[in-house]
Amino acid sequence: MGGMPRLLPDPAYFATLPKVITSGAVILRDEHGRLVIEKPNYRDHWLLPGGGVDPGEDARLCAQREVHEELGLDVEVGRMLAVDWLPSHVVRSAPMGVHFLFDAGVIPAARLEAEVVPQAEELDDWALVEEDQLDLLGPWGAARARRALAVLRGEIELDLVSHVGR
Repeated sequence: MGGMPRLLPDPAYFATLPKVITSGAVILRDEHGRLVIEKPNYRDHWLLPGGGVDPGEDARLCAQREVHEELGLDVEVGRMLAVDWLPSHVVRSAPMGVHFLFDAGVIPAARLEAEVVPQAEELDDWALVEEDQLDLLGPWGAARARRALAVLRGEIELDLVSHVGR
């Protein structure tokens, strides 16, 4: 019985486990409560600002980086408002997804209009929208944004939500 005990399984075991894709996004509002959304050129619906977490990156820092890259804004990313997960999907060859949504605070509309520069490689447009216009985000995105706003208003608590039907 010599040597060190094996504390972890063989690396081949880890290769068999499901893969997870994570993202970080933000709820960013103006002083009138309108939300910043963006229209990517690779989707048929609008999204909240954010994107995929790079290897070794914290989801909060990812959200901050993505807002800077996509809109040219430097924001403070605050508390987590929502965590959503989607199971892997064999038909779409999609791995499991975990999506983190954070509060990025309030920036006056005049400043947003003066400073936002959409990233031409990824975005066709950006907009400030009222809460009743969140259906532009698609069913899943709209529900996620509305739930995050309810957390911000103190109407509900942060909870992990599964979207199996997506």
